[in-house]
Amino acid sequence: MFTNKHVVVAMLVAPMLAIMAWLAVDRFIGEQPHAAKAGAAYSLVAKSNCRYASGQCDLANGDFEITLRSSAHSGPGQAIDLASRFPLQRALLATVEGGTETAPAAMRTSDASARRWSGVINQPIGPESRIRLAVTALETTYFAEVPVTFLEASE
Repeated sequence: MFTNKHVVVAMLVAPMLAIMAWLAVDRFIGEQPHAAKAGAAYSLVAKSNCRYASGQCDLANGDFEITLRSSAHSGPGQAIDLASRFPLQRALLATVEGGTETAPAAMRTSDASARRWSGVINQPIGPESRIRLAVTALETTYFAEVPVTFLEASE
């Protein structure tokens, strides 16, 4: 079987053609990255540190990145700080426990550049609770839903 030149050439060429076809299909048919459009809404993807008690949760969509951190708070509830690479126009925060959602609360900017925001979750947070976040930057809305696991910073 391997003495025939045609079979040997076919065995060498076929895998290369398969790889080239896979790359060509991805290039011509796959979704191409594009700039965010004003008025549109885009979801943020939670990074792996959101699943662990790290005290920090990173969210991203392309080059738009947000970091949520647990912070000290003198009153009742859980304080959350938000840091963004881009200036934000608005930030809303809500929690979901089972099927019950709290009303979104507006976060307040902490600096003049509007890249740092802070907010407080006043409702009790259980282990199954999730945080819903919506931010607006350059007339574009970004949203995410993340577990509250990251709020419990590891000792």
